[in-house]
Amino acid sequence: MEYPSRPGHPGPGAPTLAWLSRVLPGPVTAVVALEGGIASGVSAVHTAEATYVLRLWSRPGWAEDPPVFTAYDEMRALAKLEGSGLPVPRLVDADPGAAECEYPALLMTWLPGTMLHSVTHRAAGAEDLTSDMLRQLVEAAERLHSLSGDGLPDSEPYTDPARVGPPPGTVRPGLWREAVAAAAGRARGDVFLHRDFHPGNTLWRDGELTGIVDWTNSSCGTAGYDLGYLRANLLLAYGQPAADALLPMLDGHDPHDDLLAFFDMYDGDEPPGPLDLIEPYLESLLS
Repeated sequence: MEYPSRPGHPGPGAPTLAWLSRVLPGPVTAVVALEGGIASGVSAVHTAEATYVLRLWSRPGWAEDPPVFTAYDEMRALAKLEGSGLPVPRLVDADPGAAECEYPALLMTWLPGTMLHSVTHRAAGAEDLTSDMLRQLVEAAERLHSLSGDGLPDSEPYTDPARVGPPPGTVRPGLWREAVAAAAGRARGDVFLHRDFHPGNTLWRDGELTGIVDWTNSSCGTAGYDLGYLRANLLLAYGQPAADALLPMLDGHDPHDDLLAFFDMYDGDEPPGPLDLIEPYLESLLS
């Protein structure tokens, strides 16, 4: 399985290995770092009987980060997802406050499959994206959004569209101003959002969805946001035909959610992709 993690995050040290030996039913035979991801380091933990996934919040400065998107947040999300029927990891044990481990830690069950290509990671062995796979993503999102978001933090934008100006190099500044104006206001909702719903956070085997991972950003908000975020990621990783292929599968989808999700893809002041890709997409949202 290809499972998200970020090269350069410190792996488990002696305190974490001692914790693993205590909480697992058998001795650890190997710990293997896995590739991908941004917010945390992820490893496969092997025993003679089973394989588990260890997630460590080992990024530099983790202790000074705001108290959101933490190990506690993912624990809460996974607890709410139990019994949902969605293919999500099950929490095995946790040290969310780093009382025993060097870093906040979650130990989860292993899910089979390989993740898809995403904006941030080209997954080795990724399956080709198909219309049926898109349908499965929509169906999974609909099941998720049937759950209440009570107890989750309210979804807050990562980027305020009002501060976004036409990017350097554009010959269509009016398009950008229109997009910013159309994105004004924040849709309120009360459903369970993944909040980072994109191909790289899903696992597949032979065209079947086998896992949805990385629940740290889970929030309470409007269902259309997750689908808008998925569309923006499909645009950037696969092109606009893939993003548009989702539309016939959606019922009453609001382009406002697409715009909010698009601007959340900004990295600081940088638009998320080349202008010849993203400007036709913005135009389609405003038509």
